[in-house]
Amino acid sequence: MSRAEPYDKPLAGFGPSSRPVWRIATPLFLTFLAAAYAAWLAIAVVPTNVDVSWLLVVCERLLNGERLNTDMLETNPPFSIWLYMPFVLLERLTGVAAEFWLALGVVCLGLASLVVCARILARADPIYRQTGAYWVLAAAAFLVLCFLPDQFGQREQFALIGILPWLALQCARQRQPDFVAGSLAERIVAGLGAGVMVMVKPPHFALAFVVPSLCLAWQRRSPRPILVTENFIGAAMAVFYVASIAIFDRGYLTEVLPLVREVYLPLRAPLLDNLENWPKIVLLLSAAIVVGTGGPRHMHWDTRIALASALGLVPAFLLMGKGWPNHALPMVAITAIAFGLQLLRFGDFPKAGIVRKAALMFGCVLLLQATTRAQYDALTRDSGPIERSVGAIRDSFDHPTIVSIASQMQAAYPLTRLVGGRFVSRNPGAWMVSSAQKLVDRTDDPEQKLRLETIRNQAIGDFAAEIAAKQPDIVLAGPAGNPSWDALMHGDKRIMAALRNYRVLHAEPAITVYRRIQR
Repeated sequence: MSRAEPYDKPLAGFGPSSRPVWRIATPLFLTFLAAAYAAWLAIAVVPTNVDVSWLLVVCERLLNGERLNTDMLETNPPFSIWLYMPFVLLERLTGVAAEFWLALGVVCLGLASLVVCARILARADPIYRQTGAYWVLAAAAFLVLCFLPDQFGQREQFALIGILPWLALQCARQRQPDFVAGSLAERIVAGLGAGVMVMVKPPHFALAFVVPSLCLAWQRRSPRPILVTENFIGAAMAVFYVASIAIFDRGYLTEVLPLVREVYLPLRAPLLDNLENWPKIVLLLSAAIVVGTGGPRHMHWDTRIALASALGLVPAFLLMGKGWPNHALPMVAITAIAFGLQLLRFGDFPKAGIVRKAALMFGCVLLLQATTRAQYDALTRDSGPIERSVGAIRDSFDHPTIVSIASQMQAAYPLTRLVGGRFVSRNPGAWMVSSAQKLVDRTDDPEQKLRLETIRNQAIGDFAAEIAAKQPDIVLAGPAGNPSWDALMHGDKRIMAALRNYRVLHAEPAITVYRRIQR
């Protein structure tokens, strides 16, 4: 789009001459209300996410002098740990829980990211200085901070916050014949955010930048949209990050990556199941955007850029193959933001054709349904099992040492932090035992089966030896009622011998708490 090309008609009544104070104050109030709601969910309602709690535990142990991938194994590259270290440091300095600082940090970073985006876009296009843009800002704040409440504080939420200034800057650049826009500070912020997103999920999340950059380059028949400051900064961060792992974290390459390749990456959900999950929402909403604009040629470039980024994350989601909501958060939120950006340019609703109206209403209903369901699931989730387990442990121990031999990560780390305990196991749990057994059951290759059984049996032996050596106060197991898992793990003679001095303290369907008998 050139400077001379007219902008699409904004929503009726949203021009500069029609600006009652309440029309601006209301969406701004809703923006800060979304921030307050997100903080409340994170601190008071939604139990701390298992992944987040584990990374906080890892940071604690590193500050206590333990060594990563020696005293404890973490399957993610180290940036995941660096991301949470400031909050644990603040906990050490102030005595206030890291979860509080995390909630405050996410809210502040999210709002700051949106302010940078608003500044870039408002300077680039008058439509973003009109009243309707404030409503898009409020909706974006909700999507970024609390669209999926039970995923608050996940690395993917930081990735979403990081990519937004980059997207806004590409929208501003596209308006200029020379593709130059933004101040140096804005370009640096956009580049740093891009680097953060790529390092959160390397290399999958790079597609969120590659796809829109290629689309812009193709449209201009020039590599200029690729060769911009923020892309160089993000790429340099990613290269430096990979090099630092190769040089300073050899343990990750020699011990963790082989385990991940053997028993984590091959365990994938079926492709069709993944497509029918979160990507379905992205694709349906994308279709609503295309139809609502009257076809791809009528779609504004701001919407195209955001939508290209979101669609680039669809293959990333499918390549990761887990189907988890935290992996889906960036692509769903960016698609919804693209819908809001195009909504600003929908034009006069009563004069629109029936097909465009239907597409607009379908998109609104789809977003409302997904948002309502996510809020309902989070607000009605039963936290009784972990609360009862916490109560049972607190009644028996002060600051217990804890090991988990559960088949999944479960609630071991929120529970550890809630009781003021110390998680002393080298492994986050017995997930590798469970995963190896699932892969054994799926394969007919004798060589692969033998290799997986060796990994499984070695891991079980390591857990038994660790319990016997460290004698933790609490051993967490579960889930209960799974005969094959009970026979595999709890029926193993080595585990039975290690647990001979332990008795069940408390039992829930997903959590069994064993306590050490004092002798």
